[in-house]
Amino acid sequence: MKSISNSYIFIAKVIAVIVIVGYLIFKIVNAPILNALKDLTVYTYTPLVIAIGLVFLNWGLEAKKWQLMIQPIQKMSFFTAYKSVLSGLASGLLTPNRLGNFLGRLVYLKKEHHNQAVVNTQIGNLAQFISTILMGVIGLMTLLWFEYDILNPILITIVSFTLLFLGLVVYFKPTLILKLIIKRFLSKKTKTSLTQVSNLPNHFKLIILGLSIARYMVFTAQYYLLFFLFNPFYGLKLLSLISVTFLLTTIIPSFFFGKLFVRESVAVFVFSLGQFDTTLILLVAFLLWMINLAIPTIFGSIFWLKQKQHV
Repeated sequence: MKSISNSYIFIAKVIAVIVIVGYLIFKIVNAPILNALKDLTVYTYTPLVIAIGLVFLNWGLEAKKWQLMIQPIQKMSFFTAYKSVLSGLASGLLTPNRLGNFLGRLVYLKKEHHNQAVVNTQIGNLAQFISTILMGVIGLMTLLWFEYDILNPILITIVSFTLLFLGLVVYFKPTLILKLIIKRFLSKKTKTSLTQVSNLPNHFKLIILGLSIARYMVFTAQYYLLFFLFNPFYGLKLLSLISVTFLLTTIIPSFFFGKLFVRESVAVFVFSLGQFDTTLILLVAFLLWMINLAIPTIFGSIFWLKQKQHV
């Protein structure tokens, strides 16, 4: 019976991988926005080379974060953690808000560790969410105060920092969730896992948060470099717009395919406030999605398919 079950799981993974890889290749090859490249002047290809190189650092930081997060329950090499993270990209692409990114990671863990690993993944995601909110608030305040001369953004400040505060409280003390009404819908194992995560040392959680902030800075640099590819004269305003774009992309829910359509729509809205050309905005957003998510996801799909489920 186990072999039959494993066969069904493998078939399901094959179908999922075919859908993922097929969609991504089709999207890249047939992207109409790539035709805009012939109408734009590329000043130098050096920023593109650097941005592509930073892909390895971006997911390397996430892999290190994941390796540290599961270290209390299962030892894993950095290389295995890297493959695990890329496999999670593949499974997460097919779920709303990429919540299923832990599915691809779980195949590298023993079955008895799955429940704890799911909780650890969400705590790690929360650290990344907090980083995005923090930097997004800073960027938003910069735009409102210095670029658009809005001198009294009190409501936005209160709401943003309230969300940030709540996120930090839950991050450092996740057992507070057990005092809410949603505790009725949590399994006993999940409650135990939340307690275990809550008992982790605060300095350990700070390391995870620090890695998340470092990763945020990496993909912000990638975004900036891709704009720099076509115009080397952008400054602080561009960085602020990028942080606001990431902020809105993070808090707006999406369904499938790595938030591609949400990211493009948000980017057009935000960067149009800075009077950026719409074609340039869409092209940069697409290039960032392609090098940072689409191509790594294709490799992750292969890793996910080849890795056998632990029992």
